[in-house]
Amino acid sequence: MIFRNKSGYQVFKSRGKIRSVHKRVAEKKMGGRVFKGYEVDHTDRNKNNNRPSNLRVIKKSTHRKIHTKRSFW
Repeated sequence: MIFRNKSGYQVFKSRGKIRSVHKRVAEKKMGGRVFKGYEVDHTDRNKNNNRPSNLRVIKKSTHRKIHTKRSFW
């Protein structure tokens, strides 16, 4: 079952753990896991759009800069 967390992201329970849908979709797209220091970015900023074409894995520091820059626009 898929539900939303407090931040509005779609999540699901797997093996007793809560997992993010967008992260799992990105891992399937890449063929491996998202390593420490990296995050999944929704390129259109829509938390509901978990299509592989809308997700990219980028450095955590880069992700923070993107969202800081976008919040000023």
